[in-house]
Amino acid sequence: MVDEEPVPVSGEIAMAILGESIPAIGPRLKSRHEAMSAVQQYVRSIEDLVKGGDRPYGVLFSRQPDGRYAMLIKGAGDTLEILRDLDELTVKRFQRSVKKRLFIITGFFEEDGRLECLALTDGMGAVLYIPW
Repeated sequence: MVDEEPVPVSGEIAMAILGESIPAIGPRLKSRHEAMSAVQQYVRSIEDLVKGGDRPYGVLFSRQPDGRYAMLIKGAGDTLEILRDLDELTVKRFQRSVKKRLFIITGFFEEDGRLECLALTDGMGAVLYIPW
């Protein structure tokens, strides 16, 4: 079962490569406040999905009817839709950049004409290990 919008999703997705080739991906939101709120909801939802589970979770991409993709995290019994409306190029970039099987779900916002990543500015995000 896919939850109905358990976490905020956005049509605009941003991605950055941090440190030792670790991709950070998430919605591009209007303000730092919106981004912080979104990341807090992501973290709570992901923790609820994966905590206490002795079975690993999986990360997968599902093709939407419009041809774009949704990023899903599949737990033992539930599936959480994290992001939607990813274009094929972003999905391919993301998959190629996950070299250490780690990635970060975070939020992005614009400040002073620059795109900022909450994982860098505030250390906020959900760090996920892909068990594939």
